[in-house]
Order: sequence, then structure tokens, then C-alpha cells
Amino acid sequence: MPSAVEQEIRDLIEQNGRITFARFMEACLYSPNGGFYATRGSRINAHFGTSPTSHPAFGDLIARQLEQMWRLLGEPAVFHVIEVGSGDGAMARSIVDACRRTAPRFAEALYYVGADYEPGWVHSSAQHLELPDPSGDGMASSGRNPVRAVQRVRAEGLRSFRNIVGCILCNELIDNFPVHRFAIADGSVKEIFVGTEGGQFVEVLSEPSSPRIAERLAALGPSLPEGYRGEVNLAMEDWIGQVGGALGRGFVLTIDYGELAEDLYSSENSQGTLVCFNRHAISGDPYQDVGQQDITSQVDFTALMRLGERPGLETAGYTLQREFLANLGFHEFLDAPGTPGISAARAELNRIAMLTLVDPEEYGNFKVLAQARGMGSGVELRGFRTEKSDPTA
Repeated sequence: MPSAVEQEIRDLIEQNGRITFARFMEACLYSPNGGFYATRGSRINAHFGTSPTSHPAFGDLIARQLEQMWRLLGEPAVFHVIEVGSGDGAMARSIVDACRRTAPRFAEALYYVGADYEPGWVHSSAQHLELPDPSGDGMASSGRNPVRAVQRVRAEGLRSFRNIVGCILCNELIDNFPVHRFAIADGSVKEIFVGTEGGQFVEVLSEPSSPRIAERLAALGPSLPEGYRGEVNLAMEDWIGQVGGALGRGFVLTIDYGELAEDLYSSENSQGTLVCFNRHAISGDPYQDVGQQDITSQVDFTALMRLGERPGLETAGYTLQREFLANLGFHEFLDAPGTPGISAARAELNRIAMLTLVDPEEYGNFKVLAQARGMGSGVELRGFRTEKSDPTA
């Protein structure tokens, strides 16, 4: 018997005919009838890990970058951090705690907003994060710098925010935007639609649903070869529009897995980069376990940079996560004395967990992109300094 979200998709196809893969993926992930992120029947880390959940050092190091951003902005009295895709609040907790421990002046200015489709930490971590009483006026009764949780960001996005000064932060967010899939057939770009046949989901090639798909691919230069398959993330355009409308002056910090366009659309990815995660098992089949697995694809960082130029977002840095964290002082955490009384085995497990942040086989090859608005030219962020070091040495 199909799940509620699978039945929703089947009904949609029956009523309207084949649908784009982007529409299929959107329902699988965000449908209130059982989408993967809409229901959160089990914690996300039961399906896959992330840098913030691997070790709190990740948030501590991000806090250092945020503090420098605050200084570059002239130390405003209020510095907004809008974390979109905050999940269970792991990064929010580590960033806020790090600021209070090591940068009290910055902590006084910090106004942290955790935005997610359904943030599970609103109530469970309210006291620790000094979140507002949802039944009150929205302000925390204790603590001088409030931390807020905003629900239903998938429906409203950043449209509720205007002219903020600070940083819009997202970690592993854009890879979950619904993508359009395409194939090169008979020398032209065809879109991959989803239909049903014999009770099964089937893929159907037809003319693209939007001219923007071919336009994005044309910007790559030479034509892709016959039989090539891949993805185009058109949702990034709406995302950049929302960012441009929300950010008055400051930065956008994007951490995700992906490549520049020339590498993303290479022969190595001739069948695309779409991948699914279900309880740490990896699959390439999005049509199984509908609503029960994550669906993701690599981010086109070239497109993200170019789209950002439209609302005046200048690229201020682009590098590997392992280099970014090394520049922010990863070695200090790795080489710091262990907690007194902790066993040697537990200390080693802690070190191993920390190393996943810079391990190329784990999160080390994730990309970090900084974009700036209203900062003038030549802004230099600490995480993107030119000196290189090996954080695993």
C-alpha cells in the first residue's frame, strides 16, 4: 500500500499528467502528507550526518568567522545571524555558546534566528538557548541577546526579513532544493518528467518545462554529449531573490557539497549527481521509499555566484571546508589538551569525530562560499585567507 505522500503524487499525475522531477522531489521532501522533512518522524541524524552534529568545534569555528564579519561591519549594536535550515539546532547551540565563552562583546550584539521547516529544538532546547516564550511577546526573559526559532521557512522563506545587518548562514541547505533533471537526446536538451505506468513510476523525456533549463546549460559553453544526464537547480534563483530582499548589508555564508559548473557537469558526472539517503544507506533510486528518504544533488556554485551578482552579492571567498576551518584555527581545537579525567579511548573518539570535519572522505571537500553586500571591494574574510595549511597534518 503506498504511503500518503506517494498516493498524493500518484493522484497528481493521474489528474494532470506527467510532472517535473522538481515537483516530485518537492512532494517527497516537503509534503505535509508525509514528506521527509515535513514530518520528522525520526531525527535526521538517524539518516545521515552533518558537520554540526559531528563535532561542536564546527560551530565554534563558524563563530570566529561571524565575529570578524561583525567587526568588518563596524560592530553594529545588533548583528543578525539567520541560519536557514537549522534542523535540530546543533550549530545554533555551538555558535551561541562559543560567542558567550570567547567573544562576550559580540555575543551582546548577536541576534540569532534559527529558521527551519520544522525545528525540533524549539521546545527541547528552549532554556539552554534562551529562546522566546512562544506564548509571550517573542522575547526571551533571560539573557540579553535573544535567540529565535522561525517555523515554516519552506513556505515563507526569507520574505519576512528586510534590511538586516549581519549574515545569512546555511549549511547543507541548497542541495535539498528540488531540481529539474535533464538528458541530452538527439542533440538537444530534454527534461526528465515523472509519470506512472503499470503501477510504477516511470521517467518520460519531453521538451523542457522552462527555457531557463537550456539557458543554464548553454552558459556552460561546449555542448554536453549525447546521453548525458544531470540536474539544474532553478530554485536557487528564487533563493537568491529572497536573500537579496532580506540582506541590507553583510554576508551570505553557504556551506554545501558541490562543484564549480565546469567540474559539476563533467564526464565524471555523466549520469548526474542525484543521491538518496535512508538510515545511512545510499541509493540512486528516488522512486523507492517515497517520503522516507532524503533526496539531494550537488550544488552548482558557479550558478550560485552568478545569480548572486543580480542583487549585488559579490563573491568574497570560495574554498574547501577543510581549508576554511584550518584558516579559522582548527589546529587549536585538534591540539588542545583533553578534558581532565576523560579516558584515553574517549579522547581519541573525540579527536576522530573532530577530524571528520576536515577529512576529504567525510566533510573536508565540502565547499564554502562567502558573498558580501554593501561591503565595498577587497573585503578579506579570515576563513578564506590565501595561506594554505593541511589541517590533518
